[in-house]
Amino acid sequence: MSNGDFNMEEYAGLAETGFESRKPTDPEKEFFHSVYISGQTRENHIGIEEREGKLQIRGVEYNLDGVNMIVTNVKEVLVKSVITPKRQENVTCFSYKSGPPPWKGTTNRICGENSAQRAANEFCNDCRSQIIVSGVYCQLNGKPILNEEGVPVFVFLRGKGMKYSNISEYLNDAFKMELTPIFEPATEESKKFERAVVNVKRFVTNVSIGTASSNFGDKAVFVLKTGTELPKSVVIDILKISKKTLYNFNEKFDWSKGKAPVSGYGDQSTEVTPDQQFPTDDQPVQTEETKKEEGLSESAFNFDNIKF
Repeated sequence: MSNGDFNMEEYAGLAETGFESRKPTDPEKEFFHSVYISGQTRENHIGIEEREGKLQIRGVEYNLDGVNMIVTNVKEVLVKSVITPKRQENVTCFSYKSGPPPWKGTTNRICGENSAQRAANEFCNDCRSQIIVSGVYCQLNGKPILNEEGVPVFVFLRGKGMKYSNISEYLNDAFKMELTPIFEPATEESKKFERAVVNVKRFVTNVSIGTASSNFGDKAVFVLKTGTELPKSVVIDILKISKKTLYNFNEKFDWSKGKAPVSGYGDQSTEVTPDQQFPTDDQPVQTEETKKEEGLSESAFNFDNIKF
């Protein structure tokens, strides 16, 4: 046997045909943390009891009545999926809707541009739009909440099924707002860009829990409201952060790259049983501490020293 038989480089071409065991990332180490509503009381991965009807930020905080965030990026996607007997979502076709239509799904089919077109196609008729909204976790006045390493915490909402409507309406309302332009001189192009991209970033978004009626009874849904208006300089900072984290966003949520769909513990159930119905609570919870923080000033914001 020659020495060449023991030279790994001669077999390097086989690397792509091997298998490597991968350990799932711990929730605490994820870049984006799912905000979800507990459908039932259960113990989570670190032994904390997540209470039914409370908001959870996976890997960050648990059992909240309200979450505040500043929206960074939004993406509407198309998802065709089935729920397995183990109550897990199995995505059978997905489109990240990159660029203008026509879009293609992961099965290489052309996607219908609206629900009517998708309903007319036998394969696509159970494909649904979902909305991913990511943002900086913050206090009521917009001040970022940092982790132990001094890094801002990024969270996301997934608008799926019954949770789609409220998120979609909130984004539509933000688009329709007539606000003083950020970019000057204002042009038709810049104003269109601001309505679509910037308007929703000009306020803190307050997220709480409400209910919506369905054929299977009441379901818990997100309730989104505009909160504190942010100074112009902070909005510019948020735009910079949105741009800086866009790669992370695309890597996390473009499931056409072979990643599993994102979800919180509470996202797997398709129905809410009578014992899982929640009271409507449209108002974010305010403690004495957060009330003191509501006095808004630009000095409350300091993105310069934030590490990514």
